[in-house]
Amino acid sequence: MFRGFLCAIVIAALAVGLRAQSWPPSLVASFAAPPGAIDVAYEHGPLYALADGSPPTVYTLNAYNGSITGSFTVPVPSGARGITYDAYGAESIWVSNRINRYVYRLTTAGSLAGSFACPGGAPYGLGYSYYNPQHGRGLFVTCRNENRILNLNATTGSLLGSFAGPASAALEYDDWFCVDRNSNYLYWDYNREWQVLDTLPARPWGVATNVMWPTDQWVQVYVLCHDGYIYRYEGATAVAPASLGRIRALYR
Repeated sequence: MFRGFLCAIVIAALAVGLRAQSWPPSLVASFAAPPGAIDVAYEHGPLYALADGSPPTVYTLNAYNGSITGSFTVPVPSGARGITYDAYGAESIWVSNRINRYVYRLTTAGSLAGSFACPGGAPYGLGYSYYNPQHGRGLFVTCRNENRILNLNATTGSLLGSFAGPASAALEYDDWFCVDRNSNYLYWDYNREWQVLDTLPARPWGVATNVMWPTDQWVQVYVLCHDGYIYRYEGATAVAPASLGRIRALYR
């Protein structure tokens, strides 16, 4: 009897916790992107924005108000398209080039640390997952023309797996969130099942996500749109990642 009573208390507490949290993530702020920005990257710390040019420029931004805190150029040929960042492991930045179909690995100061050819088409958006139970960890490269998302070894570029985007021309995938060229939707992929999380104010350029597993399951999503603004979404849940499917059902 005591065990059943204790289970009832735990279930009730969990239900209260779910109601007190914000899931799925919702729009909380927006701010102007740097001039010419075509993609964003975020893990924790600064928000990065990539602007193509000769050479391309990477801006560091305050992740909460968008103010520019620094910038540096990167030794990548014209045609840069995507950027992502790993703050937990190698502390590297990756930049894709849709023209020569290469992915470049850089230091956080912008120096070249390596490169490899994309194995599945012209690379557009990039994402990095330190923990992704659906598709594995590592570098995620989105090939828009093929509507495929590739999971690559972040150092060698070897193919670890791939899956289809949510619509017809995926632009970028990062930690379960994705945007597509032909829609204004922010998509969420949980348990390999795409669904629309929100309608964006304008067509997207790219998306950047930080998911804080396995402590508080805090999610921050940044979406760069063609109107020149970056939109920030936030949300949290008090339960483990394996339970997110049940949370999603509760919030439909």
